[in-house]
Amino acid sequence: MNPQGLAHLDVRVRGSQLPPPAAVRQLIAPLDALRSVALVFTGNPGPTTVADVVALQQACADRGAAFAVEFVLESDADATAALGHTPTSLGPILELSRSLRERGLIVRWWVPILDALAYRLEGLFSLAADEGVDAVLVPAHIVHAALETSLDDESARFVADFVRYRLLDEDRGRFPAARADFYEKLLPALALRDLKAVREGESIAVLEQDATGAWTVRGEERLPLRPVVSAIDESPRGGTRPASPAGGRADVIEVLSEGVRALAQWSRTALIGRGRARRERDHPTRMRRVLVIGAYGGDHIGDTAIFGGVLLRIHKRHHTTEAILVSQRPEHTRRLAAMLDVPVHVTVEEYRQSTVGALLDRVDGVVFAGGPLMDLPKQLVKHLYAVARARRKGKPFVIEGIGAGPFIRRVSASTARLLVLMAEHITVRTADDARAPLLRGLDPVVGRDPAFDYLETRGPLLTRLPQADRQWLDRLFRETEGRLTVGINLRPIRPDYTVGAPPAQRAEYTRQIESRFEAQLAAAMRQFHDVSGARPCFIFYPMNAIQFGSSDLRSAYRLKRLLGETVDFRIWEGDPSIDGIVALLRRVDVAITMRFHATIYALSQGTRVIGIDYRPGKKDKVAALLDDAGQAQNCCRIDEMTTDWMFERLMGLTGSARTVRPDLTAAGIGGTTLRPVRPPASM
Repeated sequence: MNPQGLAHLDVRVRGSQLPPPAAVRQLIAPLDALRSVALVFTGNPGPTTVADVVALQQACADRGAAFAVEFVLESDADATAALGHTPTSLGPILELSRSLRERGLIVRWWVPILDALAYRLEGLFSLAADEGVDAVLVPAHIVHAALETSLDDESARFVADFVRYRLLDEDRGRFPAARADFYEKLLPALALRDLKAVREGESIAVLEQDATGAWTVRGEERLPLRPVVSAIDESPRGGTRPASPAGGRADVIEVLSEGVRALAQWSRTALIGRGRARRERDHPTRMRRVLVIGAYGGDHIGDTAIFGGVLLRIHKRHHTTEAILVSQRPEHTRRLAAMLDVPVHVTVEEYRQSTVGALLDRVDGVVFAGGPLMDLPKQLVKHLYAVARARRKGKPFVIEGIGAGPFIRRVSASTARLLVLMAEHITVRTADDARAPLLRGLDPVVGRDPAFDYLETRGPLLTRLPQADRQWLDRLFRETEGRLTVGINLRPIRPDYTVGAPPAQRAEYTRQIESRFEAQLAAAMRQFHDVSGARPCFIFYPMNAIQFGSSDLRSAYRLKRLLGETVDFRIWEGDPSIDGIVALLRRVDVAITMRFHATIYALSQGTRVIGIDYRPGKKDKVAALLDDAGQAQNCCRIDEMTTDWMFERLMGLTGSARTVRPDLTAAGIGGTTLRPVRPPASM
């Protein structure tokens, strides 16, 4: 193939042996169509000097060609390790990338899709963004021609979520449109587990050393690495963006059309006198088969524990033995539901207005399965339609263990009000929920979050603990004997419900609060580390590792970046099961929890808790939960938390943390930490 008419040149380097700039000038002079050049390191860059790279850039600039430096990451690339100066192939790449960025060069990381890297993607892409590096996700065979891409089902599911909700949504404004097209092609390939299908030939020129050590140029037909980036001289533009305007309009249209049908269905139900149910507390209706609705599709293991607790309650109260759970992402929900050990058979179906009627024909009633009944318009109109249609058919509707609100749209609050009026039985999870405007005049039963009910069934033998979680637990607690261990769960916060800033400034204000909190927490952890006799170990565990619903691994990365190498901070870079988190919480001395259900999990296992109420400007559900548990002194709002407060809580709670606990090693989970403490029954 004649390279003279080709527009792009790869200068491929193994190690640190760069071609002399004079030789590059001579070799590229005949390439009439040349527009861009990439210096590509396919392994450890070694002791490459920045001056040598800059000289190559100048040689290309003299020719009128744009220039970038690219690194192909390997399977052990680990952002957490690189930030902690722990051995990883990413370490020298990060160091050289920083030096090159300081000189203003464009730097790109090719991130191959591999099982080993699936759960590290959040850290790798967050690190790249912070360093001003352009990260590109590609099938491994594109950057490693001889490498077979083999993804197990869990890794493929996780990567697909990352592509859909991080790359094609949040980060879309960072890269050219051609790359978005490439990522769109990745999604069906991931669904089919066939990344080899992603191949479109293109011609490029390649400059590399031959067997004699001489640098030569040749033409090559290759896979579509370059179409991923439409122009190599187009650096990342920075910033993030919300969902595309087209997607937003489609969502609005869907909500409006489904809302009209839901309101029409409710109107017909109200006309026959079934728009408001009579309360039935003492004589519950028998419902052997139920349709379960709720915030499913964006669920995580906290929501799954809720579902498990609701199933236990309705099995006891309504004699339920079969449940159809409807979800906006049924494949995701099926995976989570399989974690439960309950006496009710569960099937998961897609949640559509068009299929609700057929599903209702198969059940005896409808149950709202805990979780928040809040300002989620797409779900609310589906719920109103389903419940109104069930009530028209004379089938009962019960609400079990909900959180009431918050609402920021009046129309959402009105829709939710119509919904609760049709329930013959309502149980809320906190006293604050019972006082919410949504439930005014309905006298709901104040119980506790249904997740407690399910988590209390997890005995010494954890019957749903996967082998992968056992391996993670062994790794996370390695060499911690005799040391204090602190579990940490944080989550990125969204500006939707922030109080104290005008709408136009809410996002920036929220991020400032979040950044300040993370810095204060890191300072408290360092201070606690410095005064502890034995080096404490902090273990981050995600309740939601996927991008949908905000990945907790984002917060883990941010905290690691602040801590550096001074503190023993370990991250569970995976997607843990319910029993996996239970097993971890039975082994830590204290847990710092931000997610509501991270707090519930800790309380259910008798673990000492330091809660972070994550709604800026107003008390919210984490504070309400710990109030009901009699532990208000151990909770602080995110915008009020200080280093001193966190340090004092750590000192106070770990001072009495060492207790004798039954040995669970024989039960197969390791450690000596099961505590029989339970939350009060009145919660």
